[in-house]
Amino acid sequence: MMDEIISLSINELGERIRSGVISPVEILGEYMKRILCYDHKLNAFSEIYEADARAAAKHAEQEIRSGNWRGPLHGIPFAVKDFFDLKGKVTGGGTNCFSQKAYVTAPVVATLLKQGMILTGKHRAVELGMGAAGIMENSPTPLNPWGQSQRVAPGGSSNGSAVAVAAGLTPIALVTDTGGSARIPAAWCGVSGFRPSMGNLSSSGMLPLSQTMDTVGIIAKHASDIFIVYNQLNPNLAYHSCINNLNIGILPSEEEYILDKETGLHYASLLEVFSQMGMVTQKKPFPYPLSQCMKANSIITAFEAWQNYGYLCNSQNSLSDTIKVRLERGKEIKEKEYSEALIFCRHVRKIFSNWFQNVDALVIPTTPEPSWPIAEKDEHQPPNDFTRFVNFADLCAVSIPTGLNSQGLPFSLQIVCNRKKEKNALALAELIECRIGFSDTALKILLKT
Repeated sequence: MMDEIISLSINELGERIRSGVISPVEILGEYMKRILCYDHKLNAFSEIYEADARAAAKHAEQEIRSGNWRGPLHGIPFAVKDFFDLKGKVTGGGTNCFSQKAYVTAPVVATLLKQGMILTGKHRAVELGMGAAGIMENSPTPLNPWGQSQRVAPGGSSNGSAVAVAAGLTPIALVTDTGGSARIPAAWCGVSGFRPSMGNLSSSGMLPLSQTMDTVGIIAKHASDIFIVYNQLNPNLAYHSCINNLNIGILPSEEEYILDKETGLHYASLLEVFSQMGMVTQKKPFPYPLSQCMKANSIITAFEAWQNYGYLCNSQNSLSDTIKVRLERGKEIKEKEYSEALIFCRHVRKIFSNWFQNVDALVIPTTPEPSWPIAEKDEHQPPNDFTRFVNFADLCAVSIPTGLNSQGLPFSLQIVCNRKKEKNALALAELIECRIGFSDTALKILLKT
């Protein structure tokens, strides 16, 4: 029963709940059993709300039996990154620096609870969201389930959430994304990650890193799972039902140097699949080099992070030395430099919006390479070359797993669409996902852990 329930998509779970084939109590029981059995090894959760979750599942079961079905998410478990306020709980942001309990629950979390979802706990994260590789110093790094022979980086900063979804501890995780915080760990853990454009989901009650770049994000096994959750959170966005004969932008030649050899070959094989699917691909140059966007992005993020948390560097707390160094980079940035970066950011957002006028989607690798052994971290660059510009240009993107490299670690593809075209990105991601057929295989492998 456990493997059957854990393998089901959100849509399949919802249909079985509504028809009475499976109850919310049974579903929660199987997920909680897996959490209690494996999380001591995986370190995905910072808090587990077992008693509250079991009570909520029982209540959902009674509601549904009484004919009060709330919708497709009613009775389905989820968890949140430790960046979202929950009434009566401390929002830690991956640290032990904060002690103030939240007075209200973040609206985006409250919406899912009103839909009848079952909150199972909070996920670990890199301190203050400052770490794209997902490696932690002051607490155990969540274990990427794909690292069977040696520990490999889970990606960050939403490392606990991606690990939990990949290992079958939760079907859905609510996270943040500042420069790839949802998409990178999802990519390295072989699941799907989503970043909507700004303003589509409320970030109220979400611990900030950079207000100019932050958005709510979602991590799930499948793009179709994300679609269902996002549609309940924001049901009013337009969606083009026709996704045939699409004009697809692909990675420009001048940006290919970033890819490692295996990722480049895998990406080339995917382009052949796109052609077989009737898509027209084109190497349309970006308005600006990604490196130029990255530089300005770094200025804005570092400056705003220092404004938000610089005081923590001057107080006695458990913040790691590495995070203090990253924070202090923002201290050196002048107001003029920050203002100029913001002006450039606004310009890029307008230019990239125009770039998409004759391109339906940009489809590129999520990261330049799959994950790598934590022991080799000093030999690798941060994996956010292809993700940070999405936040900088305020686009939307979803990452999906597409295969394995020679070391048995996941490749990932990122579908990027223009601002406010989230449902198009998710629909295309689901189409590609179904054609490639990787997700189910991945979960079957991980369920053996």
